[in-house]
Amino acid sequence: GGGGGDGDGDGGGGEDCGNSADSGAAAGECGVGGGVSDSRCAAQARGMHSGLVHPWGALLHEGVLYVSDVGGASEEQPGRVVAIDASESLARIGSFGTGHLRLPAGLALLPARDDGSAELIVADHGAHCLRAFALPPSGGQGRAALPSDEPSRVIGGCGRAPGLFHAPVGVAVGRDRTIFVSEFSGRRVQALTAAGEPVAVFEPPGRSRLMGLAAGEAADGSVAVWVCDYDADMLHELALETTGRQADFDEGKEGACVV
Repeated sequence: GGGGGDGDGDGGGGEDCGNSADSGAAAGECGVGGGVSDSRCAAQARGMHSGLVHPWGALLHEGVLYVSDVGGASEEQPGRVVAIDASESLARIGSFGTGHLRLPAGLALLPARDDGSAELIVADHGAHCLRAFALPPSGGQGRAALPSDEPSRVIGGCGRAPGLFHAPVGVAVGRDRTIFVSEFSGRRVQALTAAGEPVAVFEPPGRSRLMGLAAGEAADGSVAVWVCDYDADMLHELALETTGRQADFDEGKEGACVV
């Protein structure tokens, strides 16, 4: 969690939105008892990890695999999104977002309307916002022209009010282009319009720190979001039209981001 703790040791309070990286994953090595599966060792042998420094999220679109790469949180190893040819070669195409992404985490695709480009939405865990990058079409050839390093728009910022975030980590897009965001230190799920305007905020039971999420359709046809609960070791299903609970806000505490 970030700085400005709320008394429970994870820095999840709204007073200070510092760098909230809280990895808990141990790095293993192939063949030395590091707990890494044979399939991952085979993938490393094919070069899929080439040039990546702490990769976090991945998304496939039109033959291109986009990987959020945390880097070393330094000018020498900045955060970015790496584009990889998803064909047999798995060749690296390039990267973008350098200098604008502090700690890129989850990725989601916002489908294009008839008059525009699709956007790659990146949850910037370290800067407490979403950054959108317009994706030029690839024609399915796996050699797309890359977006510019500068995002086409930025959604949110640090805070507790609707539309602001505290360590966003997961992002997903629903069937109606609604954007859903899970917050690690904010411990909630937000729903935004495709333009980035807040629609609703939901807090799963237990007020745990949250990780990745997926959006889709529940068995009864309602919109649902499934979100991973980091602390309770479980998965929550939020049927948003029926069981989502509107969160409470303290409008006087917007937080102070260290970026």
